[in-house]
Amino acid sequence: MKITSTLFFVLALFFSIHAQVEISYAPSYANQVFYRLSDDEKASIPLADWDIAFTTYSLQDGGIHLNEASTLSGVPLELYLAPTNDFSATISTDDLTDQLGNDEKSWNYGAFNSTRDENNPLDYGWGIYNPGAMAVAGEQVFVIRLRDESYKKIQITELSSASVYSFKYADLDGSNEENVTISKSDFTGEDLALFSFSSGDVVGTSLPENWDLLFSRYTSTLDDGSGGIIPYNVTGVLSGVGVQVAKALEVNPGAVDFADYEDSLSTDLDIIGHDWKSFDLDNFEWNIPADRAYFVKTADEKIWKLYFLDFEGSGTGVAVFVKTELGTVNTVSPNPIVESMNVFPNPIQDEATVAFSLKKASRVQIQIVDMQGRVVWTSQTTDSLAGFNSLTISNLPLAKGQYALILNADDVVITQQITKL
Repeated sequence: MKITSTLFFVLALFFSIHAQVEISYAPSYANQVFYRLSDDEKASIPLADWDIAFTTYSLQDGGIHLNEASTLSGVPLELYLAPTNDFSATISTDDLTDQLGNDEKSWNYGAFNSTRDENNPLDYGWGIYNPGAMAVAGEQVFVIRLRDESYKKIQITELSSASVYSFKYADLDGSNEENVTISKSDFTGEDLALFSFSSGDVVGTSLPENWDLLFSRYTSTLDDGSGGIIPYNVTGVLSGVGVQVAKALEVNPGAVDFADYEDSLSTDLDIIGHDWKSFDLDNFEWNIPADRAYFVKTADEKIWKLYFLDFEGSGTGVAVFVKTELGTVNTVSPNPIVESMNVFPNPIQDEATVAFSLKKASRVQIQIVDMQGRVVWTSQTTDSLAGFNSLTISNLPLAKGQYALILNADDVVITQQITKL
């Protein structure tokens, strides 16, 4: 490996006063590592140990992700939309055409959520949230191709009001059916429950509570050199639940100031991603750009600065980076965008005002949903400014009764129950 910049000596100077961390993906990138910045706590898990992950970090999340990682010579998992939602029907692999994947943008939405209607906040893709029952009822059937190239059909049947996932899976002809439940309460602080079809159970290894970064293989889209893009398994870093990251390019990593990049913080999972390294085919070695740094804001509001020093590739799977704690920027807030929301008057008659305060400018949409989960009114999506905003709603076509008013700000959702007189 070589550092491709004259900043090498600047990095060496700062290296002596910063903490250096070594993470190993293992030879042939066989492992994933869940990592916590505050104390270097790690959980290293073989890629083949789990197949799908259920989010467990709040009452309302229902993200279900496919483990897209595979070793250099391994067979990756594949997820397909089944041609029928009748779980009892026999499915032929010849009818599997719609392959699904994670978008690596949010833990709220994985491959099993990718069929959702983005304009309906109650649509989880694999099922629909029923406000009356306070549960998500599963509808969609999927087919997964496992690493041994066998197939299973799977249906997530419910996420209950008690925060328990229920799902079933079987061979494509319906034989060998299994029913599984996973309770979020068993994974408090871990954010994910990892399930393996080969063992028929969740992975026994505990993840570090409030882990910040996942060093893993995952699928990304790369330029094919001819103007198109192709899916490709890459080795990189994804951010954890509640973590925000900003990328600083063409900078001195030792001296770059967080204040210049605070407004660039993003909740997208792949801001660090895989391009902190590149492979030099001429010299057959990995290069680390030395003019690049990352600012990581963890869920507890602490700011860290990271920059990479080394990557040894598939031989050892070792990556080396430097971390620096910059302190806490503000107090913990339960919502990353919406500071407050109120509806008045409530109960409402012919007219109501929705008042809300945003921490940053956002795309906002308001919807009203009845107790059967049907969207009965939707506002236009508007660009709202940071600070106080209000929207007056008139002549609502609502029957008397209870409803949920949902404010969606850049995919962050807050709800309030309202009554129509």
